Amino acid sequence: MQKSISKAAVTWRLVLSVLIIGSFISCEDTNTVGSGIVDSTDISRDTLYVTNFEQNDITIYSGDLTNPPLGRYEDQIFGSYESIGYAKPRLIPQADIPISDSSKLKLMLQFDGDTFYGDTTATTNFSIYRVTERWRESTILADDVIDFDNTELVGSFSYLDQDSIIIDLSDSVSAEYIRYSNNEDDDRDSLYNFEFFGLAIVPDAASSKIIFPTINTSQFFSVEETSLDTTFIPINDYAFTTKRENEPTFNNRLYLSSNLESFYKVSFQEIASTIGSKNVLNAQLYLYEDTLLIKNSLPLNHIRPTVNFMDLKFFDGQEFRFDLQFSSPDFFAERDSTGRIFRFNITEHINEYIFGNVDDQELYLSINPNGGLLYSSILYDSSSSQALKPKIVLTIAE
Repeated sequence: MQKSISKAAVTWRLVLSVLIIGSFISCEDTNTVGSGIVDSTDISRDTLYVTNFEQNDITIYSGDLTNPPLGRYEDQIFGSYESIGYAKPRLIPQADIPISDSSKLKLMLQFDGDTFYGDTTATTNFSIYRVTERWRESTILADDVIDFDNTELVGSFSYLDQDSIIIDLSDSVSAEYIRYSNNEDDDRDSLYNFEFFGLAIVPDAASSKIIFPTINTSQFFSVEETSLDTTFIPINDYAFTTKRENEPTFNNRLYLSSNLESFYKVSFQEIASTIGSKNVLNAQLYLYEDTLLIKNSLPLNHIRPTVNFMDLKFFDGQEFRFDLQFSSPDFFAERDSTGRIFRFNITEHINEYIFGNVDDQELYLSINPNGGLLYSSILYDSSSSQALKPKIVLTIAE
């Protein structure tokens, strides 16, 4: 009950503040004839600097993401990435007419736009092998090690900048999948789940680019050699694992990565205690990106996915890894028109400190890894100049 009363007080003070400002604007008379003296509400600003960012790391879930990374790239400031993809076709329902033994299994990967990481002019080569152990899309982590048989090549492809690519899979893989598909036994599904583990898509060692297929529009399919009849087969399970080397450390900077190898815990409790009972109309958290360092570290024709959004989240007490990765943000910031500032509107949270009891004090600052794209950013920290330090700017009605 106390919390409900406090939230109501916060809401009422915000509404009252808006009414005060609105009344001031509506009473202003631009006609100099007959205008009277109107009492105005003084509006002031205050700047509070945030210093208590605490760095954390965790490994993300890497299954069921819409754009899993595939490839290898050595980033000059963010270290090296090697990402292997895993895909398993869905076992299609038994058909009245079995799939012909002469059918060939293929994999079509679709790509959306120009989303790459690395050398845009380089061709990236991939080899495809059988996975030799069971993995689960719902529990696989990005740093897991999944075994595959690299002694038998079952497919390969090269990628430059195509919108889609069709990959021929070996006769042995085709025959194996068709055998499970045409199996009429009651335990066909169990046999498939426990014996057929899918395929690993492995970048060649010389690769210098990471690509991000769109899984929602990618699929397997089989083609009968003589009639060219085609059976489309959805991707049932997909995931990736990423091997990292030369992970970065930055002096006097905040480093954020969408694979959550670096994110930050922060609390505004101490800052809020200095505000007193002021009528805060607006509270904005400003974070400044070191765009110069980020841009100058890219060689010619090399690109990184651009960070356009950042999240601030409370932890709701369930499963931390899952919540941090998949829950909706409590506050979010979009890159502003200057191209280097991320600004969070945290007015409600600051007013909860001033007028109510705050149940959630710790927030987590991160780049959301939901889609699978690899994003990184470097922000100025509290050791920077006053213009670039993380800060909360308050708009106050006196």
